[in-house]
Amino acid sequence: MSDEMTQDKKLNRRSLLIGASAGMAGTTIIAAGADELQKIKRSMATPKALPEGAQPQVELSFADSRPVYQKDVAAPAGAPNILTIILDDVGFADLGCYGSEIATPNFDALAQGGLRYSNFRTTAMCSPTRAAFHTGLNHHSAGMGWLADIDSGYPGYRGDLTREAATIAETLRDAGWSTFLVGKWHINNVASTGASGPCTNWPTERGYERAYWFQGHSTDYFKPGELFDGVAPIEPPDVPDYYVLDDLTDRAIAHINTQHAMAPSKPFLQTLAYPGAHSPLQVRGRDRDRHKGNYDAGWDIIRAERLTRQKAIGLLPETTELPPLSPGAHAWTTLTPGERRAYGRYMEVYAGIISSLDDNLGRLLAALERLGVLDNTLILVFSDNGASPEGTETGTPNLFATAFGREVPIEETAKLYDVMGEAETFPHYPIGWACASNTPYCRYKQYVHLGGVADPLIVNWPNRIRDGGAIRRQFVHVVDLFPTLLEAAGVSRAASYLGRPQKPLEGASAFATFTSAGAATRSEQYYELGGMRAFQSGQWRLTAEHERGAPFENDKWGLYDMSAEANELTDVSGRHPDVVKELREKWNEAAARYGVLPLDDRALLIKLVEERRRVGVRPVWDLRRPIERIAHDIGPAVCGYDHTIDIDLTRPPGRGDGVLIAQGSRYAGWVLFIQDGRLVYELSMVPWVERIASPDRLPDGNLRIRYAQTMTRRPFDGSGAIFVSGVKLAEKTFERCLLGPSYNGLSVGADLGSQVSTAYRGANPFQGEITRALITIDPRGFTAIETMNFLREMTFRQ
Repeated sequence: MSDEMTQDKKLNRRSLLIGASAGMAGTTIIAAGADELQKIKRSMATPKALPEGAQPQVELSFADSRPVYQKDVAAPAGAPNILTIILDDVGFADLGCYGSEIATPNFDALAQGGLRYSNFRTTAMCSPTRAAFHTGLNHHSAGMGWLADIDSGYPGYRGDLTREAATIAETLRDAGWSTFLVGKWHINNVASTGASGPCTNWPTERGYERAYWFQGHSTDYFKPGELFDGVAPIEPPDVPDYYVLDDLTDRAIAHINTQHAMAPSKPFLQTLAYPGAHSPLQVRGRDRDRHKGNYDAGWDIIRAERLTRQKAIGLLPETTELPPLSPGAHAWTTLTPGERRAYGRYMEVYAGIISSLDDNLGRLLAALERLGVLDNTLILVFSDNGASPEGTETGTPNLFATAFGREVPIEETAKLYDVMGEAETFPHYPIGWACASNTPYCRYKQYVHLGGVADPLIVNWPNRIRDGGAIRRQFVHVVDLFPTLLEAAGVSRAASYLGRPQKPLEGASAFATFTSAGAATRSEQYYELGGMRAFQSGQWRLTAEHERGAPFENDKWGLYDMSAEANELTDVSGRHPDVVKELREKWNEAAARYGVLPLDDRALLIKLVEERRRVGVRPVWDLRRPIERIAHDIGPAVCGYDHTIDIDLTRPPGRGDGVLIAQGSRYAGWVLFIQDGRLVYELSMVPWVERIASPDRLPDGNLRIRYAQTMTRRPFDGSGAIFVSGVKLAEKTFERCLLGPSYNGLSVGADLGSQVSTAYRGANPFQGEITRALITIDPRGFTAIETMNFLREMTFRQ
């Protein structure tokens, strides 16, 4: 008999026995009657649950106990999805629906189907605006009176988000929303941005269940070097034609699609914080060239045309006039032909970023439409501050060169014309274009004049907004967005969170403006950033004219009647001294209430130097592979100091090339690598490259590699030498040493992120084995004379 036949007989016999047993059980149940049936049921069925909120009844057996089930918190019925899109350094006039010549059909469609606000205000800089948005507190109250780069030692200037205010993400997550963050964060102190944390103010610890993000001012658009997925550092996708705006949009769509598949009835909060159009102004050539020739006429004509369009669409009164060019900008007619050609190219690059932002917004809106959730999605689009003056008067093909005191001559800039904005460059446009971006307002980012704080705000919510295309003229500040979203969501903010009493919200909801053109909003707001001060009360705006380094007591306060002029043109302080006095007193009261004092107007670089002096320079770094990359803000501070780098390695026979250690990128970075058997140290700051290379090939086997840098005048003058097993191979006096690395961290055994050298492609991992990298730094702080010399050489004063 075959095995199959034997198996079939066994199965048939088993089936017969099972069927017989079931039949007998059925007969027994019938015979036993209802009592026996009830006993069997009690031995099998889960007892009926007690009402939610009751205490479970616990007995010896489950049959005699009563459960109480926990339920997930559910958002109110019909609650909206919330999509907040934060733009970076995009001026009031940079979108088509705000008067720009740049075609932005997707932003325009949102505005046409929703609302545009003509009197939306921010804090004039990224970290403070983001802190105010996330907490509903004024930025000083939120601990972010300035950037997240420094803890200044005072409550209003911790550079770290307060724990006395639950974020919008924490509040909505706990009320039943899924929460995602994609893009720029920049509201945890940079000293905590590393594998050792603390992570207490990272996005996933402040209410976002998923986060794909970076910390800091901005990122490399083509090769981000410091991305995180949750709390894990990751490399960007290795795909052709990678561009960070596309990547962030892909992640946002993926989060929403996944959430919809898993819990389609659960609303989401998605915060999408693009780095565009913050420097570096990097864009694909095809997007830049969509605007070729559009800016040959110059910023004077462009800003005039923008104002004409703003009046035509009703964004500004017909009586609005252009102010003079803001400080640092000069009339286009005063420029040389070479300058005009280069400066027009910079604006083509900037416009290309705006176009790419619009393209990606279109992809995101299409994804929401496909899911059928667009109508019940409340969308907010706003910029964090006005357009940036950080490109200085001339613009630059490499922002780090300018920031580190090395202006790029126009002749060198001209050589980069064909690739401007592409991966070979790290540019920023000149101040004149920032004036155009901020049309019709004065000054720029970092100033509390309207050029720094007047920004676009678009609100779209098809299910609730019926007045599509309307312009809202009510005053709304970024601190008002938190309570506005809570009211739209039907959620209240708790008085305490995680056992901590919460500061009361300092903004007020503008939700009523969604449906009413006449709804009232708050009418008073203080402003302060880096010692710049202003106060708004109804029709009046009081602004201090402060010169950095001058006594604050000597500031002249200008008073402007916003009912007569939309921008700060005519100072009427002489006619209304009583109003000046009243508003100055109100500013002083707000300063005391919200932790604004003490005022500090020092430039970023001075503050960073002082922070390094306070914290000190760590003298020894002992690095063993495998090791994750170390974020640039907290990595070894070798630039500008005497230091040595010793690397113990093994080169396999016949091969042994690759990167040993790297920090930064080609825009500002250094790398030690082996190529064709020769040891190379390279220092790069586009367009300048300096190299030290060994004349002969290195031997195979176990080696100790050393690089030694000796400074003759810190931080820019010094020399370097390379050694193998104690023998000096080559040395060089540098034209100029680096002041610091770019937005890429330090990596051992490969050059992760955006590469330092163009001598190799990709990460170029070392082919052998590295057992140890030891960095030793002379930690002596800068003397007063060294600091003065350093500041004297700097051309970048922001």
